[in-house]
Amino acid sequence: MRCAVKYLSLIFLSVCLVTSLFSQVNLSTRNKKALKQYEKAVSEYRVNNTAGAVEYLNKAVSYDNNFIEAWLLLGDAYTEINSINSAIESYEYALSIDSLYYIPVYYFLGNLYQSIYNFQKAGQYYGILDNNENITRDMALLLNTAIERNAFLLKEYSNPLPIVVENIGAPVNTTSDEYVNYLNSNSSYLMYTRRVLKENPGSGRRYDENLYYSVNNDSLWQPPMMINEKWMEGFNTGSVNLSADGRKMFLTGCYWPGSKGSCDLYVSEKTGNIWQTPIAVSSINSSGWESQPSISSDGKKLYFASKRAGGKGGSDIWMSVILNDGSWSPPVNLGDSINTTGDEMSPVIHADGRTLYFSSNGHMGIGGMDLFISRKDETGIWSNADNLGVPINTEDNEINIFTSLDGKTSWISSDREGGYGNYDIYRFNNPPEILPQKIAYISGKVIDKETLTPLNAKVEITNLENLNIVNSTVSDSVSGEFLIVLFPDIDYAFNISHPGYLFLSENINLNDTNADDYTVSKTFELIPVGSNKQLILNNIYFEFNKSNLLPSSKNELDKVVGVLNENPGSRIRITGHTDNKGNDDYNKKLSVERAKSVYNYLINNGVKASRLSFNGKGSTEPVSTNDTEKGRAANRRTEITFL
Repeated sequence: MRCAVKYLSLIFLSVCLVTSLFSQVNLSTRNKKALKQYEKAVSEYRVNNTAGAVEYLNKAVSYDNNFIEAWLLLGDAYTEINSINSAIESYEYALSIDSLYYIPVYYFLGNLYQSIYNFQKAGQYYGILDNNENITRDMALLLNTAIERNAFLLKEYSNPLPIVVENIGAPVNTTSDEYVNYLNSNSSYLMYTRRVLKENPGSGRRYDENLYYSVNNDSLWQPPMMINEKWMEGFNTGSVNLSADGRKMFLTGCYWPGSKGSCDLYVSEKTGNIWQTPIAVSSINSSGWESQPSISSDGKKLYFASKRAGGKGGSDIWMSVILNDGSWSPPVNLGDSINTTGDEMSPVIHADGRTLYFSSNGHMGIGGMDLFISRKDETGIWSNADNLGVPINTEDNEINIFTSLDGKTSWISSDREGGYGNYDIYRFNNPPEILPQKIAYISGKVIDKETLTPLNAKVEITNLENLNIVNSTVSDSVSGEFLIVLFPDIDYAFNISHPGYLFLSENINLNDTNADDYTVSKTFELIPVGSNKQLILNNIYFEFNKSNLLPSSKNELDKVVGVLNENPGSRIRITGHTDNKGNDDYNKKLSVERAKSVYNYLINNGVKASRLSFNGKGSTEPVSTNDTEKGRAANRRTEITFL
């Protein structure tokens, strides 16, 4: 006889508890006609003909309604063919004959009621068994897990998230597998992997994985196009993650030439519309399996799944930090709060750098693979993984997730019922429980102001408190486009620079400005160095009502030194301006003294005095209103004019 575990694998039934029962049946007390039908049922059951066994068992109990062994086997058989209500009726009838004849049936009934979402009834049956002093140690272990799981499911299904998880539909989703990879900053461009089963004569069945993209017009996804670079020909390309600006792609290549293991990590950069040939991330790849990379928005941390030695078991999530030489540090396991003896996969680090989404079958879950969230605190410690809950997770599999840059929307891949077939891509609006931290970002393109030619410019974000560069990127050499992420509660210097041009600077104080209010997208025009060209320094700061430079000015002043060193024949005039607070004479004197402080800094950092002059205009040339603090701050400025 074999165990009826096909359906109950969903609910953690891992050992056969019924087999020994029927070797001890006292058949001599049974009705002969019933016994004959029962014996036929056992024979059919042993050869995997469960439907035939059900037919004979129903005849057996019709001849002998108190044939408890037949009722128990009938419950087992109905469970195997997924006839849950009939299985429940059979087991409960057996209990009505003798409630103590075979106590593991309480466990079976608890599992069956749990499978139809009647968690209270399941808990009642688990409780009866839990109070029985005669259960075995193995049964007690199974029961404890079942009780914990039932309490978890009762909580989750009693408090579903108030969201709708919707299939994004055709033409993106098909009968093949679709896995979401990336959406751009305004969620109008989707990149995903499609996995297609191929039947090849002579070589059997295999899967092909290719990258596709689709554009959203008028809230409708357009017919997808395959991304088909020359280097992709003949190779599967899957498990892709893009940098926040969409111009650097980390991907998984399995059995590619020169690989260290079955699957390795690679990186490709986009120039214009062309993805360049990938380069192996050699300092991370091992003889094990590496896959499903996710790069942080500052480009400094790479998260990925791996089955390398030293993990907790199965697939774990690891993280590596980029080093000064451009290589990656030895990977670090993210630890017990995230990794288990099961499989943790598909990590996605949000642009906030602190919210990690991933899939797992090792944490307490609702189905096979569930989606989870963990948050990193100020000390760098990851919180215990939290299940994303119902209806994001189902009794089926949810294997990966992508959350929009603004954190408001997520897309997942799931094989839940009601889809087009296999894994489909679904969308939902994020409830507060799983929102990442708010971020801001600046996107746009950098061009020459005079020729309108796109520029391959350097873009930097500097923390003015500690002068550390928080984030940096380079605008695309073909289009001039870029995107760079900012984090809340920091006072930033924002700079764009390119050799032969005056750098552009802005102050972005997210201590005072909500991230939602600052996110911008525009064209940034750089001015070529030349006579009568003017540069406003937006990140020069002085002590209140004094001319002493604050340390936060160093970053901007050093950039001025750099421009002058790049253009050794140039001369500049430094002009100080104030707001209209105070009398004219005071403002004039303060503006001159502040300009002189900048003059002295440049001289002390190697610029010849003969190339410099300075003056002050007080409050006579405002560039904004003096009626608001923001306007007055704009008027308190330092300007440089090339002579």
